[in-house]
Amino acid sequence: MQSVKTIDSILWAKIKLGDLDAYNQLYDKYVDALYNFGIKHTNDRDYVKDCIHDLFLDIYKYRKKLSDVDNVNYYLITSLKRKINRKFKSKIELFSTEEKKNEIKSEYSSIEDVIIQSENSSEISAKLSEALTSLSTKQRKGLSLKFDEKKSYEEISIILGISIESVRTLIYRAVKKLRSEIQ
Repeated sequence: MQSVKTIDSILWAKIKLGDLDAYNQLYDKYVDALYNFGIKHTNDRDYVKDCIHDLFLDIYKYRKKLSDVDNVNYYLITSLKRKINRKFKSKIELFSTEEKKNEIKSEYSSIEDVIIQSENSSEISAKLSEALTSLSTKQRKGLSLKFDEKKSYEEISIILGISIESVRTLIYRAVKKLRSEIQ
């Protein structure tokens, strides 16, 4: 019987050659452990899922440039931790800026502030509506199933008639496009 390290090394080598089955096997093998690891660092479950998704997209995207890895488990955990920390730092800065804005608003609250806040909210809603129309029908359906109906990737895969990996990519690209168009 092959050791885990050897099996992981074989999967890793196959991924570097573009083998989707090996990629899916590695994902399936580690996704739960990575998720459990991630929520020990932050309680934001969606954020951890995004980081894991980003990690595996990066692995596939840069598969030809990947170096050989002795311990795939260690590599994945270290990479996930780095992604969580990098994004979490930017989230902390965002929240601290928002908290400062809220403190200032509470000190100088007026009708003008309420009007400005309402206009900003309306502007964001308009941008989001416009950005949603720029998505393909399949992307909008995928986002609706994932976020409105809380369907799993597997369920969405069956509904849309595409592979689970295609669903992940579809949703990732849709969210990425929305983020870029709203900002």
